[in-house]
Amino acid sequence: MDLTAIPRPRPALALLTALTVGLVAACSTETDSPPESSATAATTTITHAFGATDVGSTDRVAVLDGDRTLEAVVALGIDPVAAVVPPLTGDYAPLVREELDGEPADIGTSDGGINLEALAAAEPDLIVMQSEGAEELYQQVSQIAPTVAVEYTPSSWKDTLTQIGGFLGREDAAADLVTAYDERAAEAAATAPQDAGTLSIVRVRTDGVRYMTQEGSFPWSVALDLGRQAPSVQDLGEDGTQAVDVSMEQLGLLVADDIVLLVDDGAGPAAQQVEDLLRAMAPDAAYSQIPSKDVLFGNVLTAQALLDTLTTG
Repeated sequence: MDLTAIPRPRPALALLTALTVGLVAACSTETDSPPESSATAATTTITHAFGATDVGSTDRVAVLDGDRTLEAVVALGIDPVAAVVPPLTGDYAPLVREELDGEPADIGTSDGGINLEALAAAEPDLIVMQSEGAEELYQQVSQIAPTVAVEYTPSSWKDTLTQIGGFLGREDAAADLVTAYDERAAEAAATAPQDAGTLSIVRVRTDGVRYMTQEGSFPWSVALDLGRQAPSVQDLGEDGTQAVDVSMEQLGLLVADDIVLLVDDGAGPAAQQVEDLLRAMAPDAAYSQIPSKDVLFGNVLTAQALLDTLTTG
């Protein structure tokens, strides 16, 4: 084509043409820009036990705890991409496993060390961990992905759930779970006998016996919501004292109207021996045995199940 044959536009038309081309180019630039991904989304600064962390996406969460904080994460509807295996049982609690849609990458055990290579390979957007005695680990894993540390104690699981809800941007879901639990506990307490008597919660291990303290242990955080009380001879404990060892000569400390034995794997014969000795001292007490791995630690899922256990026997 002979370009010289094309007539030149008049000045006004030329200006209009230039403006039109510019607007079209600008619109094209906006339309063709790729949408912002979750990885580049605006971040939120989260304050936690070890400081402040900028958190963006929470699509891929790794949990460096297999008993306590993991249950809260799962209860909030998150399927972790990686988690440690609980050392006591070698598997996740049944209530947690029921909620999992997939299998988290195994990154070690909480007492045997975290496999940092496996953690990095899981490509988490966010790492959730406990704070107690873990500052060095925090420094290591925070190099892999943004990391937040939970201030955890066994008896304050509601606070743990609330903290994690805040970390994950699911504060309302956490509040709803706590409210639902509180309503169930209040209903159960209202229908329980006015004088339900004393309660002993006893853990039987392969190497000894201990009672769980009223103020320091997870099972008792639920029992207290039902209005139960430990025998006055027992140490009530605190956040730092979850259990008190008892010798076979001190089994009298465990005598109560209701006695629940939490039995470790392999401790069945020992638990039966303890129950037989207690029956000789307290023949009118009500006895029950349940696996310790199911209720020793946990969060809202275990707390809800334990309500049923303690009210139905």
